[in-house]
Amino acid sequence: MADQEFVYTTHATETRSNKMNNIESVINEHASEGWRLSETLERDGTTVGLVFERRLE
Repeated sequence: MADQEFVYTTHATETRSNKMNNIESVINEHASEGWRLSETLERDGTTVGLVFERRLE
């Protein structure tokens, strides 16, 4: 098995009337800590979560 290069974390998004609350600030906060948005999680066409990754140091 190859050595792991990345670590991952997720963030569940809140939806109200199919709108996410302050999603840009969530992404910017994670980015300031070295995380990169790698994927969104969707259910029935609505984003319900974000997956972030960063390299292991």
